[in-house]
Amino acid sequence: MRCKRYQYPLDGTEVLVEAEPEGEGRFMVRMQIPGRMAPVRIGYLTGAGRTLLAERFGEKRPIRAKSAKATCQILAEWARQQPSIAPFFSGLGE
Repeated sequence: MRCKRYQYPLDGTEVLVEAEPEGEGRFMVRMQIPGRMAPVRIGYLTGAGRTLLAERFGEKRPIRAKSAKATCQILAEWARQQPSIAPFFSGLGE
């Protein structure tokens, strides 16, 4: 699998999420807000085919997903709630 890029609207803010290969069946997922927040690592996408997992940093249990796009969206929605990232959505991180 090659690098994946997705764009999502989260709370009215467009975010760019990228998953880059980091070994066999494992991708590092980064999220950024163009012009406002540099790329930040938010977790891992692991698995292959129809068995994909979203591994969030600091969390013990991964979450199953149906596609790479869905996995990246799960990680982005979780990351948006983290204290270090939340200010960029309210405009305080500028």
